[in-house]
Amino acid sequence: AIAAHPDDIEFMMAGTMMLLKERSYELHYMTVANGSCGTVEHDRETIIQIRRQESINAAEFIGAVH
Repeated sequence: AIAAHPDDIEFMMAGTMMLLKERSYELHYMTVANGSCGTVEHDRETIIQIRRQESINAAEFIGAVH
């Protein structure tokens, strides 16, 4: 799956990807943006790392290559 923003895959494609995994497809995760925007709670580098780790965790959960 290719998505523009962190968490787009989880919200829009993860269910389909899990069904494909059950049918032995090889899954891949790719996010184009680094997730640095959209928060005032964390500085830029911190939010990038948080969102990257969340994406890695989600990919591992559904058995995808990140």
